[in-house]
Amino acid sequence: MKKILKEPLVQFLTIGALLFFVYGLINTEELRNEIVVDTNLINEFVAKWELKRNRQPSLQELKGLVNQYIEREVLYREALAMNLDHNDEIVKRRLAQKMEFISDALAETLQPTEEMLVTYYEEHKENYIKSPIYTMQQVYFSEDKRGNVFEDVKSALKSENPEDLGDNISLSSQYTSVSALKIARDYGSAFATALDSLPIGEWTGPIYSGFGVHIIFISEKKPAGYFTFNEVAEKVNVDYNYEASNDFRKELIASLLKNYTININLDDSELKKELNEKY
Repeated sequence: MKKILKEPLVQFLTIGALLFFVYGLINTEELRNEIVVDTNLINEFVAKWELKRNRQPSLQELKGLVNQYIEREVLYREALAMNLDHNDEIVKRRLAQKMEFISDALAETLQPTEEMLVTYYEEHKENYIKSPIYTMQQVYFSEDKRGNVFEDVKSALKSENPEDLGDNISLSSQYTSVSALKIARDYGSAFATALDSLPIGEWTGPIYSGFGVHIIFISEKKPAGYFTFNEVAEKVNVDYNYEASNDFRKELIASLLKNYTININLDDSELKKELNEKY
């Protein structure tokens, strides 16, 4: 018996039980909180169970869910009464996330009109530019097949016929009036992005892709203009709601902050000044 009492787990449970007992004597009123088990709660349990297991819970399983809920609710309320959530970073993070979810849900109820979306589109038109159209040729140089691929690239750039000096590749080497998006699908986004800064009418390189090293000759580049509002209406709606949600959250926090006094007590005078200016 003495050996059992010396076990750390037993000591921890004993001390915990005593704490709850003593705290219960002090807070008898708070222990009378009502825990409601109603039809809505049972329906929620059933729905979650069906979603996870594709069947309804049995009576015994449902009873177990209710028991778990009551036990968890009792421990949760006692933990709050004992202020155990105080300075707990995990609890703070989860509760803050829940407040953010509430803020986002509120923002989603404020659905924009088409006029608001069109205005947003016009103000952010640079986000809806079509990919440029290229007529170009590339020559591929395999790093695996060459001892010094960069010297070979330099030599090719000086050659009159650099297109004859490359290595075979399964993808197309020439593109006629093709969008950068199509080229990106073949050679990668970094390769397609690099085309935007290359000169027209001359061989240049090295340019890199996931396959290796290339030299490029762009004979024509056409700005493709902007997508019309109707073409990107769905994306505009998503972008608008994302920005509106962020703005709503900032405004909500600013409004809530009015109820708080933020005391900045720091040795770092520069940081203290910055924070005092904000709060």
